[in-house]
Amino acid sequence: SSGINAEYGEEGLFTQDFRCLTCSTHIGVQGQDYRVCGYDKRYYCKPCFGNFSIVIPGRIIYNWDHNKYRVSKGNFDFLNQVLSAPNLDISKLNVSLYDHVPELAKIRDYRRMLNMTREYLVRCNNKDEVSFESVRKKLGSHAYYWDSPHLYSTSDIQRVFSGQLLNYLKKIVQRTIHHVYCCARFVKIESYYFCNVEAEGIWCLC
Repeated sequence: SSGINAEYGEEGLFTQDFRCLTCSTHIGVQGQDYRVCGYDKRYYCKPCFGNFSIVIPGRIIYNWDHNKYRVSKGNFDFLNQVLSAPNLDISKLNVSLYDHVPELAKIRDYRRMLNMTREYLVRCNNKDEVSFESVRKKLGSHAYYWDSPHLYSTSDIQRVFSGQLLNYLKKIVQRTIHHVYCCARFVKIESYYFCNVEAEGIWCLC
């Protein structure tokens, strides 16, 4: 599961028969105090709810809302489990986000560039610091950065918001594109053409 939940409205205690979703204790009228989970909008008694706050993936994707919300312990554990899972496809969930978040659009373009340079690095025998293997190791568990320009984890999206991901990818792309232009073992790849138009401090791929 992606952790996406776009429904933010409460349905009312009667939908749970005035019982805690976790332990079925009576809550509300003539029952214990209760709390509403910021993730699933369900109702929990105070002992089952706890005191946990976390960002909600759906609120980020649909509203670019990076605030933390109080959630039940069970949902807190679940959202932490999927925090680093690359299961958010912006092109399918909310492609208009690229129009409203310029940094996200730039990162999409950098990832497209990274994907194109990979086609060259795979064919290059140069084993320097920007070889295919070195870039793969640098990306580590984020190899999907160059597989798809639209795939993110919740943690990735938080790094977009902080500016860290843009700077991280920019440095990698600058070095890989520089390698493409300067490597003596340049291999021409059919249908891939690199132009020397410089924009925003990096080489542009056409």
